[in-house]
Amino acid sequence: MQIGCTKKLLDYMGVRPQALPEPAPDPVFSWSANIIMIDHRRAIIVCNDASQYGFMLYGIRKQDVKNLEALLFEGIRGALEAECIAPEIQERYMADCGKAVTFTKTPNRSIMARLNLLTTRAHYYEGQLSAEHIFQHQILLSLNHDIGAGRVDNGLYIDEQFAEDLSRTYGTHPYSCRAAEFEVELMLETACRRRLIVPLSYTFEQFHFILQSLFNWRGYHRHEFVIESQPDGRRIYTLGGLPQEGESLEETTRSDRSVCLSAIFPDHDQIFYTYDLEDEWNHQIRLIRIIEQYDSKHPVCLGGEGEAPPEDSGGPLGYEELLAILADPEDPEYEHMKTLYSGLRWLPFDLEQINRRLRHALRWFRGSL
Repeated sequence: MQIGCTKKLLDYMGVRPQALPEPAPDPVFSWSANIIMIDHRRAIIVCNDASQYGFMLYGIRKQDVKNLEALLFEGIRGALEAECIAPEIQERYMADCGKAVTFTKTPNRSIMARLNLLTTRAHYYEGQLSAEHIFQHQILLSLNHDIGAGRVDNGLYIDEQFAEDLSRTYGTHPYSCRAAEFEVELMLETACRRRLIVPLSYTFEQFHFILQSLFNWRGYHRHEFVIESQPDGRRIYTLGGLPQEGESLEETTRSDRSVCLSAIFPDHDQIFYTYDLEDEWNHQIRLIRIIEQYDSKHPVCLGGEGEAPPEDSGGPLGYEELLAILADPEDPEYEHMKTLYSGLRWLPFDLEQINRRLRHALRWFRGSL
């Protein structure tokens, strides 16, 4: 496999670049890389020469240089898995890349421009990087879909182009992954539940974005996932979008960006999700089944019932009171509440509309942060 390196990366590795081969190899199997400093740690930015799909290896130490080939292969494998590329395509692709790495100069100005763009963008996500692992799974979406990345010439997004190149190369559908089917119930007096399928490679932060689209929330407020708790309600294991305050000695809290669904399911068959820690919109999430070969990288809603409350309508009790007043035109607060309700963002349950939102939910929410 050919890795086109910037002079800075070649100097760091202490490697003399080999000559660019003639004819040039298929760019689908070639990657280019640069090394930068982020928060006093070294990071290597890598992009595919064909699709320009990129990923980051973070926390590179001098002793990692001797293992850099292995780290690059692990990063490419991680990108394939994160994009839900079918396991058989992953194996064929890694085999076709070859076991040896050829380090050359970056092949052309277009690739250098893409590396520069990815390098600039990478600094925006300093606060999202994790020292727990080198491959930064949690910023793949941001790195490839931030403002300015947009779509390539044929109308595909960069991740879609990456998958399309692999599909064309191997003549088969690109996606197949393990996924989970869930039933998610919003705990209200009235029925409000949804059934959906989500790839297990998604992080819990991405799952949070999916749940926001599923119930038409807007992501304005804090959230948390309670994975385990004591019978008396005390937390044992919690995932949150922000650090928790007042954590007890018995409780473990982690960022939802650093944990994938596959780390929790199927070991757990039920967890809880709370959106807006003041209004407390509590959701019970039940695992229905594990799907070994799901043929998409996108979540899909299979069905549901009940309308989700408008955001900022006062939590379950406030929403129940609101519905009671709206059901009684003689109530002295009826006109006021009707005006208030009409100004809140609310949509009836519409399966087709929800699935349109789900297909691009990660792009929309990540782009809004």
